Amino acid sequence: MKKILMLTILFCLFIQAFLFSQNSNGVEFSISFFNKRIYYLNQTEIEIKIQIMNKSSQTYQFKDSSSPFFNLDFEVMTPTNLKLDHAEKFIIERNSNQPVFYKDMSLEPGEEYGFKVLLTDYAEFSEAGMYVVQGLFYPQLASMNMNERLVSNKLILHIRPPLMLKEMEQVIEPDTGNPLQRSELSPDRVVEYTINARQRSQWEKFFLYLDLEKLLLKNPVRSSQFRQKSLAEREAMIKQFRLELMEEKIEKEILQIPQQFRILQTQYTPRQGTVVAELRFEYDDYTAIKPYTYYLEYQDKYWIIVDYDVGAMRTE
Repeated sequence: MKKILMLTILFCLFIQAFLFSQNSNGVEFSISFFNKRIYYLNQTEIEIKIQIMNKSSQTYQFKDSSSPFFNLDFEVMTPTNLKLDHAEKFIIERNSNQPVFYKDMSLEPGEEYGFKVLLTDYAEFSEAGMYVVQGLFYPQLASMNMNERLVSNKLILHIRPPLMLKEMEQVIEPDTGNPLQRSELSPDRVVEYTINARQRSQWEKFFLYLDLEKLLLKNPVRSSQFRQKSLAEREAMIKQFRLELMEEKIEKEILQIPQQFRILQTQYTPRQGTVVAELRFEYDDYTAIKPYTYYLEYQDKYWIIVDYDVGAMRTE
């Protein structure tokens, strides 16, 4: 029965995708998963990439709201055609009494416009299961004209049951759902792996080769507090440190996401390693270039990052 239901859904998606490519007067609105991974009910930060492409021969104009909730909505349906409720954040934004600020946008033929949103800001997921997701784009804003809208392709979303506490303590591979395994990488490869993970916002991989305890002890205040704690309290402090890193509240230098980077120098002995990398950060008017020095230790067959320094910035 489940197999028949799945085939029916896939057939409907195929027909819908064909019709989608033929309509909208040459303006195409599409959605896709950004950095798709295994999704769990208690870890449902689902990033969706939004794209508006002008495939017509004329200029396409629309209003771009400072709050995407007035341009965008999602219909999330169960296999039995039940529509999920909107998330609290969406309801608050749409019903606020604040003025809606926007700018007029124009897409010339062949141009496209894209951005990312969190699906969980729009839909309330309370159960694991399979869902069909479709986007609705309002070019004249939902608060002004609900009738004019673009309808996207449909995505199939699978959300697994919540991870148990013991499983959550493991480092999970985003693409497979299996525990991540360290590899016997050289110091420069470890640094490359860690920066690549940060560029992709893959926290599980980013933490894989970091010694969080030693990074925590870099700060004199935290270090003093840590040494006065019991073993259980130290473990709790490390978990809190990890959470604050993910929330980007601390150690912001190592959390900066470079557009490009390259390894400049690698030196190591059997137990200690140093890797110097050049990280490039793109801004509107200039490019900031910073040298990062990563310090590594050889621990249980693996090179692990235990500290870092950031040198003087130059610009281009």
